[in-house]
Amino acid sequence: MRAAVPALALLLAAALPLRAEESSALQAAVPGSMTFGASDRGYAQRHGDDAYVQAPRRLRDAREGLLLSFGMGGGSTYLSSQNAGRTGAFDLDFRLGYGFSDRFQLFMDFAVDAGRYPQSADFASWTFTIRGQTVLIGDRAGNGLNLNLGVGVGGVDYTDGYYSQYSTSTGLALAGGVSYDARVTPWFALSPEFFVNWHAVPNQPGLDDHVSSTYGLRLNFLWYLK
Repeated sequence: MRAAVPALALLLAAALPLRAEESSALQAAVPGSMTFGASDRGYAQRHGDDAYVQAPRRLRDAREGLLLSFGMGGGSTYLSSQNAGRTGAFDLDFRLGYGFSDRFQLFMDFAVDAGRYPQSADFASWTFTIRGQTVLIGDRAGNGLNLNLGVGVGGVDYTDGYYSQYSTSTGLALAGGVSYDARVTPWFALSPEFFVNWHAVPNQPGLDDHVSSTYGLRLNFLWYLK
């Protein structure tokens, strides 16, 4: 019995290191262990990092995009070559351009003012201009008061009776307008405008040039295509 006690003590002393090794191996083998390493803490920090948040997309301005407009109205035209004062005219206008922002748009404008002097011929005074436009007073939704100014060329076509037609030479043209955009949808607006068109009409050498001028009101149907 006395010899068995020392033998039992030696057996226990040898078993303790084996149990420690088995415990370490078990923790490494079992998934979902409650021990966390440095790599686990790093993943938790990166999961909430701002680098994983997608940047918001830029919102386009209401007046930004392809600009397309068609307008019609009426006004008063003066042709110095007729020596007869002013007469009424029917106005048509077409615009194509681009809106770079709410504050600036650039477009091509083709306008025709057609009328008749009772004592002479029918006429069509036309202008082709490049215009810049800015918003005087407005909101981010696309409503507001605008000013446009431009420069280009212009001329007059005459029709005297059924067979006699002729056109003048083209001269310098200046044009402008004040309009108010009233948004109907995000991409369409009604835009009443007060407009002024002026251009020179070259005459024969040695004679003073004539001029054509028109002012009036028109209603533009305006689209901004994104």
